[in-house]
Amino acid sequence: MTQRLLALVVPDWPALAAAVEADLSPTVPVAVMRANRVVTANAPARTLGIERNMVTRAARARCPDLFLAPWDPEGESRLFVAATQALDTAVARFTVLGPGAVSIPADSLRHTHADEAAAVEHLLAALTETTGWEFVPGIADTPFAALLAARTSTRVEPDGTPRFLAAQPVHTLETATLLDETLDPAALADLVSVLGRLGIRTLGALADLSPTDVGTRFGRLGMRVRDLARGLGDRGLRDHTREADLTVDAPLDPPTPRTDVLAFRARSAAAELFTEVRRRSLACTQVTIRLTATGGQRSERTWRLEDMDDNRVADRVRWQAEGWLASLTASRPSARSSPDEGPDEGIALLTLIAAELAAPLDTQRSLLDRGTGAVSHSLERVQGLFGPDSVLVPGLQGGRDPGETNLWTPWQQAPRTERDPEAPWPGAIPAPHPARVLDTPVDLVDEAGRTVVARTSGLDSAPVLLRIPGASTHRIVEYSSTWPVDTGWWDPEVRQYRVRLQVLADDGAAFLLCKEEGRWRLLGEYA
Repeated sequence: MTQRLLALVVPDWPALAAAVEADLSPTVPVAVMRANRVVTANAPARTLGIERNMVTRAARARCPDLFLAPWDPEGESRLFVAATQALDTAVARFTVLGPGAVSIPADSLRHTHADEAAAVEHLLAALTETTGWEFVPGIADTPFAALLAARTSTRVEPDGTPRFLAAQPVHTLETATLLDETLDPAALADLVSVLGRLGIRTLGALADLSPTDVGTRFGRLGMRVRDLARGLGDRGLRDHTREADLTVDAPLDPPTPRTDVLAFRARSAAAELFTEVRRRSLACTQVTIRLTATGGQRSERTWRLEDMDDNRVADRVRWQAEGWLASLTASRPSARSSPDEGPDEGIALLTLIAAELAAPLDTQRSLLDRGTGAVSHSLERVQGLFGPDSVLVPGLQGGRDPGETNLWTPWQQAPRTERDPEAPWPGAIPAPHPARVLDTPVDLVDEAGRTVVARTSGLDSAPVLLRIPGASTHRIVEYSSTWPVDTGWWDPEVRQYRVRLQVLADDGAAFLLCKEEGRWRLLGEYA
């Protein structure tokens, strides 16, 4: 059965949060910046021509009075958690999708309201009265579709999500960063830009593309957004298991109001919880954080998890605690009150509950995804035993041959390129690149058994046989023109003179060869 979800979203949340933090009037134009570009602008700023991805100079030129705020996801999350107190008494369960957005299972609303419309009206009234902010609702069959529906306050009919998504513009994919923190906003924006230049204007057009073509051209990120466009990938887990005993209590003695101390304790508690989850061969997709103050007050939130990472849970505990403690302090009539009126001595108990569990295959991701907590811990352990260079991550840098363009970086270290990948590299081997990078001496001979001579002008004779010593011999049926490289002639130490050649064997194997200093070498093998 399809799981219906209600999403409640605050429009332009980053800009609103920045205005609240700076104590600005709602009429002041505000833009949130990241990497010198506009991430979000509020309505007053948009009316003055401020647009997403606009650079700072252009934004200032259009609106000299524009208030520019740096992107602060942690501050946005902390402020938003404090604003969701109104949902505690309105619904039995809700999940914070990210800063400015929550989701509520539509089924849970039927127990307290006559229909979806009445439930939405009640929740909007409660949230607006508590926060003074505008919330817009959206109902659909997946979290991603519900977020998009909230952009226009739309109720998507049951099983109508694929049709709804097909009509959405492709730039709405950038909303997916609310659902998955591991998605790089810059990479996603670049992908959306490329799709637009390729003429793919809607999610329906993206969904119709071949998965092979998408995976080959755009990799894991492309496959992820294609699933979202098809209404897959974020559907409620069908095989989830709820177990009440998967709970970790972490008492704080003495109780503390310091959120940094609480986050430190939360990290070890999360590690304990996730160890038990993994022992049962499961994956935790949602965690409930319960904070209990010395006066008996409680704050309980359910948070969505993209991976079982101790630090992410600690961050959420800190955000929830800061927002909750601030709201309790503000609700007291004076700064000094009895313990019954607020957590004067701080939080005494932290409880973590595995709110939703699933089989690992239901949440499987790439082995080398840096957000995968268990793999990260294992690889860090290997580095600790055998050194940083024992675990390397592949990358690309500038160069002309595959051996030069390959870049290997120790796990979780920033890549340091020796050659600029953005610089022009005349004579570079064009795509597709070899699947295997080699550097093996070989023999390339013609019909008479003589070594083929390569010059910048071409080959003196047609290659017939490729002999790989100690491996195999291949009969050549096709070969390319030559790619000569003659660089660094002004410095004998860096000069390169070589000729590259692609050949195709009768068994379908394709190879990249190089003639340098009178010797043929095998540089790569194509898949």
